[in-house]
Formats: sequence, structure tokens, C-alpha cells
Amino acid sequence: MSDKLNIEELFQTRLEGAELSPSPASWKAIQRKLRWQQFLRFNPGRFNIYYAGALLLAGVGLVWILAGNNEQAETLVPEEQSSPISPEEILKAEGSGELEQAGKKESRSDGIQSINSDNNAIIEADSNMDIENQEVDTAHTQKDSDLSFKNVTAAPIVPAGIETDPQDPQDQLHPVAYFTNSIQSGCAPLTVQFIDQSMHATSHYWDFGTGETSREQNPHYEFSEAGRFVVTLTTENHGSLPTVSRMMVEVLAAPVADFQIEEGLVGIDNHVVLNLVNYSSDGSAFTWDLVDEDCTDCSDWSSMEHQPALELKAITPDSRSVRLEVINEQGCSDTAVQELPLIVQSSKTRIKFATAFSPNPSGPGDGSFTPGSKRIDLFYPIYIEVPVEFRMRIYTRRGELVFETREIYQGWDGYHNQEAAKGGVYVWMVEGKWKDGESFSLHGDVTLVKNKYW
Repeated sequence: MSDKLNIEELFQTRLEGAELSPSPASWKAIQRKLRWQQFLRFNPGRFNIYYAGALLLAGVGLVWILAGNNEQAETLVPEEQSSPISPEEILKAEGSGELEQAGKKESRSDGIQSINSDNNAIIEADSNMDIENQEVDTAHTQKDSDLSFKNVTAAPIVPAGIETDPQDPQDQLHPVAYFTNSIQSGCAPLTVQFIDQSMHATSHYWDFGTGETSREQNPHYEFSEAGRFVVTLTTENHGSLPTVSRMMVEVLAAPVADFQIEEGLVGIDNHVVLNLVNYSSDGSAFTWDLVDEDCTDCSDWSSMEHQPALELKAITPDSRSVRLEVINEQGCSDTAVQELPLIVQSSKTRIKFATAFSPNPSGPGDGSFTPGSKRIDLFYPIYIEVPVEFRMRIYTRRGELVFETREIYQGWDGYHNQEAAKGGVYVWMVEGKWKDGESFSLHGDVTLVKNKYW
């Protein structure tokens, strides 16, 4: 056996039971790399990058919910970092990191010299691992330095055309639109007073929901039509976006009171009766009274009927007019007043006709009626004696015949050829004969009135 072989066997014998381990600096680098790989690898039993990402998303969502609709946002930074880090400090921090890594390389080179050449591959791997770890540390240092520049308050968004002064405290106040009103619901016409209670507002713009607007701070507005209207207040202030406040106003429909006084026929007690013909619409309750010149009650006579009859003996010397109050189901009311006729003829007229009527909008009928009934949806004669002969014709003002009957118990329902006739004035002609042989021939005009729902 040669000397060379004996030397190799001697080394193998001496080194067979020896334990070789990296230097402390290399071992720390290996541990850091293992921990970083475990952090990047998905493992449900350990804290890793996926857990960190989930926590980050949860934190961002919580901040977004708490922030709400704030128009200005200030980037969150650690409380102890009250001022941005200057670029010089960042460079200094990076320089100190490089010196530390250089010291680690020197200690690593000492360890390499203490190990024989057969372990060079292991030591070189350790060195490459430490260099990669250095790059990761440098990246983290760069991210930390970037965060220091984010401590900046977002500038307020200014509408175009508005000049602001950053030094003026008023330009930094956000307006808060808010208002109240004197009434939220009522009958038409409804007048509402709007009271501005906004904060930090320099201008006001009102939209009443009807197409009309106002620039007043505390306007009042009259809603003439029924419906629900959304009133909008928009306030502005220099240096901030407009804010809006809304409120609904409900306007209830009011009835329309309307009637006419027509001379009736002599009753069985030989007293002339005035017929109160009711043309009101949208009413559910009616109250009739006699009033004087000041519209004050001046008689014991009153009625709750839809179309009452007023006898002359009930009229007092102070009575000047008849007043009708109409109330609907919503509690809204309207009033109409008509003067009494100055001269009431108590003649022996046997047949009379109304001066106006309002057809039923639901459709045509046969026109039949009961004697003594008070119908406002038909044009028919009022009589105290049934004639033996009767003929009634109704014409338009141009002479077109729209209705004709020979039946005393049939009136005109306001329809022609199953179609609703136009509103306006029509001419009627009536002729006939009484039981005593006396003939009669009468004519006049009648107004066809349509309510607003036609």
C-alpha cells in the first residue's frame, strides 16, 4: 500500500465521525429563507401570506365602511410618524443596511476559510441564499420609505368656475343641507313655508317638484294642484361639492262647489219653491244656508240634502244669498254663494225646464225619469199637469237635431248616437196640448256642463 493511499485512509478515518455545520451567520440566513418560504407557501395550520392578505382585505373593507361618503380623505399613517421622512434619511437607512450586509459577508468568509475545500459547494449555496435575503430586506426598506410619502391630506374638490382661498377658513367648511316646512299635507291650494336650517351654506337652490324653482333662503310656495311633490334643497359652499336634502309634500284634492237657483212650480200650499240645482263635483257632504250681505247666517233654514228645495216663506228679509259648502272624504272643502232672485214670479206656469244639466260620464241611458225627482244628469220637463200631447226637440246652435221625444217621461241624457255630446249651449223647442184643450209652444236654451273628469 502506497503512502498516498495511507494518507487518504487516515483522513477518512479521522473525518468519518466528525460533524460539520455552517457558521452562525450562514445558519441564520438558512433559517430566514426557510421562514420566508413557509410564509409564501399555503398551509392552513400556519400563519402565511394568504392569512395576511385576508386580514389586509378585511381591514380595507372596514375602513371603507367607516369612511362612508366623506368627500375628503386623509391617508392613514402611524401616529408616531408625524412628518414625512426626507430622501436623505432614506438613503442613510439604506447605507446602514449595506454596511450590515458587508459585515455579514466578512464573517462568512472567515467561516469559509476554516472549512476544507470539500465543503465549498455548501458554503457557496449559503452565500447565494444570504444575497437573496439581502434583496428582500432592501425591498422592504424601499416599501417602508414609500409609505412615509403618503401622509398627505386630499385636496378638496372644487366645482368648476369657483375660486377658493386655501387660507380662508370658510372655504374649508362643508355645507350640510337641511330644511323644515310649516305643513307636510293639506288641501289644495296649499301654501307652505320652507325654513332653511342648513350649515355652512353660501347659496340655496329650491326645486318644488312642479317645475318651479327659487333662490331664496326661506321661500314660501303655493301648490295649486293635488299630488305628491318632492321638494329638493341644494346648498353650496366655496371649496366643496353641493349637498342635497329632500322632503315630500302631499296636496289633497279639494272639491268644487257649484249650483244654480231655479224657480220651481207652485206647491200644494200655493207657495213658490226655489230649486237648488247642485253642480258640485268630488263632494260627499253638503250644507246649505241662507246668508246676509256679510255672508253670516240669517235664517233658521238649512239643509244637508244634495239638492234641496227652498220655499219663499223660509226666506227672511235679511236673506240675500244661498251658501253651499261641499266637503269630500279627505276633509277638504269648498264654498259657493249665489244671490237670491230679486223677483220671483209665482205664475200659474204648468211646465218648466232647467237651464243647465250635467250628463252622467259613465255612458248613455234611456233617459227615463220619475215625476218629482231631482235629476241633474238629464234635461227633462218639470210639470204640475201631464199634457195629453207632448213633443220635445233639442238642436245644436248650428241647427243640428240631437234629440227628439214624444214621451213626457223621457229626457235627454246628453248623448247623441251613443257618443257624448260636446259641452256648451243647446236650443230646445217644446210643443203640446193640455187636457182642457189649450195648446202650448215653448223654446229656450240649456247649457250642457261637463265636469273635469270627462
